[in-house]
Parts: sequence; structure tokens; C-alpha cells
Amino acid sequence: MSEIANTDIQTAEIVVATKPFPAVLPSVGWILLYFALQFGVTALIIAGVLVAQKIADPNMAIDAAAITETPILIIWGLIASAMVQLALMWLYLRKGDRAATIGLNHFGRLSLGKTALVAVGALVLATVFNALYANYVIAGQPMQDEIAKLLASIPRTPLNISLGLFAIAVVAPLIEELLFRGLLQNALMHRLPAWAAIILSAFAFALVHMQPLAMPALMALGAAFGYIYHKTGSLRMTIILHMINNMLALALTQAV
Repeated sequence: MSEIANTDIQTAEIVVATKPFPAVLPSVGWILLYFALQFGVTALIIAGVLVAQKIADPNMAIDAAAITETPILIIWGLIASAMVQLALMWLYLRKGDRAATIGLNHFGRLSLGKTALVAVGALVLATVFNALYANYVIAGQPMQDEIAKLLASIPRTPLNISLGLFAIAVVAPLIEELLFRGLLQNALMHRLPAWAAIILSAFAFALVHMQPLAMPALMALGAAFGYIYHKTGSLRMTIILHMINNMLALALTQAV
């Protein structure tokens, strides 16, 4: 009986050891945690500003509504919550070979020429789709009006410009690629065909931006990154490409 019990234990250990990484539920949990952190950290920052103002001038009337609507606090909240998220994810991914599994340790399994062909081809197709969508489907309607208004309402000081650039062109791509390609797309790959995993992760990527008119465009962009990731196996590559995309988009938005 003891030999049978030992065999069962060894079998269970093998099953646990070979459990695919990443899994769907933990991946979704990381996405939900990110938004919970954004809300919680931003609330703490606003509370800190209120307390600081009260300490500085106990007799001053504090307009809490005005403070909560201060755009730069949203940027601070995004950056601070992202730093917390990245620290937690670093602890999570440093165990075993998790970072290598999601492609954080290399620039792709293809040659440089093939990688460039895949990346340029996917992003050009997404760009063409987005141009057609913007000009013929929702002609005259801004796709991400809320973000544009947020950026426009921030005073253009060197610090604010730097914070906005860091949040949109560095922090957001890094977090989004880790969550939606590195974790979610990989997790879905264990259960679905590659094309379905790419589309579903792209849909989730578009959905969490909460910009209804921009969803098809964001989904096309997410699918392009997902395809590049699938073909190259490199999360480093999609992170860099996502950063470049956001830098260009930010530059074009601010130039208009």
C-alpha cells in the first residue's frame, strides 16, 4: 500500500511540475490587479495631496473635486501603480525559467532579416487598416478623444512632458506587453489555436483601454504585436516595437 501511495504522490508531483505556464486565471488576475493598483495608488496620491494642503494651510478650503480631476495626478498614479506592478511581476517571473518561457531573455528565434520582415509586414497591415477605419468608418470622429483631452489639459512644463512621455511611451508598452502577450496570449495558446489566442488577447488589449470608437484600431494593433510575438517568440521585440509605436503616436498627437 505504501508503494502505491508513493507512486500516486510521485505522479501528482509530475503533473504539478509539468503544469503549463502561464495559466489563464493567473494571467487574468494580473490584468485585474493592474487596474486595481491604478485605482488604489491614484486614490492614495490624491489623499496625500489633500493631507499636504491641509497641513500647509489648515484654514484653506480644499476643493477635493478639483484635485481628483487634476490630469497630472492621473499620470503620477499610472506611473506609481506600474512600478508596483512591475516589482511584483519581477518577483513572479524570476522563479524558475518563467522569464525565458515568455521570451524576455532574447530578441527572437528568427534571423534579423526575417524578424524585420514579420514586424514591418504586420505593423504596416495594422496601420493601413487603422487608416481606412479612421478615414472611412468613423470619419471626423476622434478615436481616443479622452486621452487627447487629458494630455492637452496638462500644463506643458518640462517635468509634466517628461512624465507623460515616460508613462505613455515606456511604462504602458512594457506593462501591456507583459500582460497581454507574455502572459495572456501564452496562456491561451495552451488551450486554443494560435490565431484564436492572438485575436482574444488583442480583443482584451483593446477592451481595457475603454475607448469604444478606438477598439477596432487597438485590436488591429494588438493582433499585429501578437502575430510578431508568435512568430519571433521574443517579448523584448514586441515591447520595443510597442514603445516606438507609442512614441510616434504621441509625437503626431502633440504636433497636431
